[in-house]
Amino acid sequence: MKLFHTFSHAILALFIAGITTACGGGSDPSAIESSTKQESLEKGQSGGTEIPSEIKSLLSKNTCLGCHKMDKKLIGPSFLAIAKRGYTDKELVQLIKEPVPENWSDYPPMAPMAWVEDKQLEAMAVWIASLPKE
Repeated sequence: MKLFHTFSHAILALFIAGITTACGGGSDPSAIESSTKQESLEKGQSGGTEIPSEIKSLLSKNTCLGCHKMDKKLIGPSFLAIAKRGYTDKELVQLIKEPVPENWSDYPPMAPMAWVEDKQLEAMAVWIASLPKE
């Protein structure tokens, strides 16, 4: 019986760790910001590609940072790669709500984010569309 008890705790711990990691909770947002800032400086870029705090809060809350980073491929494309596609704000909102996997065939399909409030989607879309297209 004691073995079963220990085994169930181990399974529970793995489950919680997996959920936390999948939802982006395993990443410290301040560590992401300083990492992105340092990489931008190393590439000779100005601070124009930093994630503003209010946007970073939305991205964290809606689990976006679990799959997307500013300038690096993770599970999904980077925010800069998305911006380079030249989508309008409205197109981005629609693509977040109902992703089109064929648009990014070299990445796993994104789950629809229809549960995110329109106001939040619009704020994130406006920010992504404002990123450098170069």
